[in-house]
Amino acid sequence: MTVDAELARGRDWAIETLQAYLRIPSISAQKTGIGDAVGYLERTFGELGCEVRRLTGGGNPVLVATAGSGPRSITFYNHYDVQPPDPLGEWSSPPFEPTVRDGKLFARGVADNKANLVARLAALRAWSGKPPVRVTFFVEGEEEIGSPTLARVVEGSADALRADLCIWESSYRDETGRPQIILGCKGMVQGELVVRTAKTDAHSSRAVILPSAAWRLAQALACCRQGDDITVAGLCDACVEPDAGEMELVRQIPFDELEWRRNFGVDRFVKGLTGLALVKQFFYAPTFNISGLTSGYQGAGHKTVLPREARAKFDIRLVPDMEPGDVVAKLRRHLDANGFTDVAIEHVDGYPPARTLYTDPAVTWVEDAARGVWDKPTITYPHMIASGPMYLFRRLMPCIGIGVGHAQSNIHAPNESVYVEDFHTGARHVSRLFDVMSGAS
Repeated sequence: MTVDAELARGRDWAIETLQAYLRIPSISAQKTGIGDAVGYLERTFGELGCEVRRLTGGGNPVLVATAGSGPRSITFYNHYDVQPPDPLGEWSSPPFEPTVRDGKLFARGVADNKANLVARLAALRAWSGKPPVRVTFFVEGEEEIGSPTLARVVEGSADALRADLCIWESSYRDETGRPQIILGCKGMVQGELVVRTAKTDAHSSRAVILPSAAWRLAQALACCRQGDDITVAGLCDACVEPDAGEMELVRQIPFDELEWRRNFGVDRFVKGLTGLALVKQFFYAPTFNISGLTSGYQGAGHKTVLPREARAKFDIRLVPDMEPGDVVAKLRRHLDANGFTDVAIEHVDGYPPARTLYTDPAVTWVEDAARGVWDKPTITYPHMIASGPMYLFRRLMPCIGIGVGHAQSNIHAPNESVYVEDFHTGARHVSRLFDVMSGAS
């Protein structure tokens, strides 16, 4: 019997395994369901004939499972933790009771990214647990809280994880229905800018003689961005310009400007960008986002108070070849040079971007494995617009994202979903990848 036939025979097993996994509320932010998810995956890996180990860097356990042998090797990165399901009232069915409607399977974590892991397990099962390549599954439990202990685990297991290719956690069909092959992700720096001007809040009548933390913070923020432009000196110096081949990838990316403006209720994009320049900006420009502002009284009604403290939460998305430490140092120098030595930068963390060049042979393996499997041709993205800790694995091997989500999967939002048929097709893609890699020269 062929592997494809075994995949077809195993469809019920795949769906039942996924549904059982989705019923576990493994929410790292709330520290719930972690042990249940780890136990479920350990049993499932064991039933598939894998050797399984638990690792820890001081946080939630990481599972490493291995199977198969052959001339090539592949590592899968996934995570078993999910986002909280709030707001619960916006779900059409309970978030941890997986439900099929109109060909979609709805549940928290189904697209991000439990269906991707189970699709990979279904491919392994179709090969009777003995694929023609050496396979390593690396499944962590802290991705949704920033993977705070991941670096320690990866750095302590580098030799065991190193492979010819790492398949990253997820990918999606884009707005045109074409499955994405993603070659990297942006990095991230996040933290808080903090101003403290006095020992205590004061009556607002004293604002004529006492400094205002709120106004001071507003002035500091204004010196970092003017109009649509980031003005932090040197921040973008390390940014890599896409070469001709990457620009060709950018040209292929579908971007419905009218639909985007309609969905977000905006009349224009920043800088008035449109066309190819807009898409290039989306993928190759860093952000400097203010994600939260806090100062003074924010309850109902009025309170005439002069606040002693003001805080701005910020995040900066990093593109190749920006480095978090360099970005924070430049932000500090910029504030100091503009007279804001009193503005503190606190609670900083982050990680660099990662990318696999489109010319890497591993990209061809993934593209070849997809050919004839999906109902539409794949489309290769230079990297995703979001961030993740891919850099830890990219230091060891090429990293490429494939997955079974779709453009309206609603990850991190109510009614998260994947198409059932995409889930099964994703398993075929992985199974073909085993085959392609085993015969690669």
